[in-house]
Amino acid sequence: MPLYRQILHQLRQCIASGQLSSGTQLPSVRDFSQQLHVKPLTILIFSEVFQLLEREELVESRPRLGIFVKPDLPKISENEKRQSLMPAVKQLVTEARHLCIEQTEVEKMVRDQFKKIHAKTENTPCMSYP
Repeated sequence: MPLYRQILHQLRQCIASGQLSSGTQLPSVRDFSQQLHVKPLTILIFSEVFQLLEREELVESRPRLGIFVKPDLPKISENEKRQSLMPAVKQLVTEARHLCIEQTEVEKMVRDQFKKIHAKTENTPCMSYP
């Protein structure tokens, strides 16, 4: 999946889940690219992502202030969150079965990955990529 789609998907989920609440200011394009440690030219990707989110009416641009999550957006339920993860879970389980990796080993890998990502993204839970 292209980087801009990954970022767009994650921001949509963070907004819908309420992790990025109404009125929250998003990092500037430059700050966002620095947070994710991407090349300066990648900055154009973030501009595109912000424009798409604005067209979807999830964020609003305030001149000279930045980009903010729009107020009063609906949040997704816990069930909807789980459903959005289900394709990735099915893919993981299918790949593990094809590789003959036991369930306990997959569970350990997932726990380890959670710890690793949590350590990297402790202060920015929504907008970091490993």
